[in-house]
Amino acid sequence: MSAVPFPRTVTVQDTVAYVAKREGPPATEAYMWAGYAITVGTLLAYVVLMARRIAKSKHG
Repeated sequence: MSAVPFPRTVTVQDTVAYVAKREGPPATEAYMWAGYAITVGTLLAYVVLMARRIAKSKHG
């Protein structure tokens, strides 16, 4: 008798091809542009606010 460990495990290579779906990843371009718009709007509002405060502090 030969000494074979029990249970014997066999490694089988996965032969299934994983292919991405035709439609691709979900489109996030609208969210990107919305983020840009919110950022630019916030920065412009901040500049206007600071300009008003500086003008108010100069004129008393």
